[in-house]
Amino acid sequence: MTTLPQPAKTFVLIHGASHGGWCYDRVAAILRSQGHQVFTPTLAGLAERASMDARRINLATHVDEIVELFERENLGDVVLCGHSYGGMVIGGVADRIPDRIRNLVFLDAVVPENGKCMNDYIFPGWRLLPILIAVWLFGRGYKLTPPPPAWYFKVNKADQAMVNRRLTAHPYATLREKIRIGNNADRIANHTYIYAANWGNPQIAKQYELAKKREGWKVFEVECGHDIMIDAPNELARILVSAS
Repeated sequence: MTTLPQPAKTFVLIHGASHGGWCYDRVAAILRSQGHQVFTPTLAGLAERASMDARRINLATHVDEIVELFERENLGDVVLCGHSYGGMVIGGVADRIPDRIRNLVFLDAVVPENGKCMNDYIFPGWRLLPILIAVWLFGRGYKLTPPPPAWYFKVNKADQAMVNRRLTAHPYATLREKIRIGNNADRIANHTYIYAANWGNPQIAKQYELAKKREGWKVFEVECGHDIMIDAPNELARILVSAS
């Protein structure tokens, strides 16, 4: 039996903390080879935009610039995917422009709730103390640096050196700003959670368990480290297309 080609889709892929649009290069190449349109923006203050003043960058900055991307490119019916901290960003975007989103995809990510920040999820309680020390000692009070090394994310050994070269400090205000959202994302027809089974982060594992209980959500597990787009690009591309 002949398999009919999938109709072309539009993907906007948002990276996580200390990363950049570069981390999606392999996935984007696969999707584009299948005829899909793919955007992999780098958020303000990171990767090739790391020279920006981190004191002027917060979560709202990142949400605003993705909404602006949708407006500038006149995007609609979009598969919007956020990795790790990127879940906070896409949560904010989804509340603003739900009618432009076809599928909201959380990639080993935080699924934000109104009034919470990234720190609340990933660094609860005493776990925040070493982060604060690093920010004040090494990041002049407004950057989280040095970035976690690739081994922390359990990136495959062959790619660790490449990832370490490209990770950058992260604007700290983005992690402590509490998001203000309503229930507009509920209007989006499709929600997906993709879990990196081999990372073992208990806070992200909690997010996955919650996602499995949400009515109508599609959930997937990938046997790799946190950076699924680097460790398993072919499988991620397949899931993104099939789930959307």
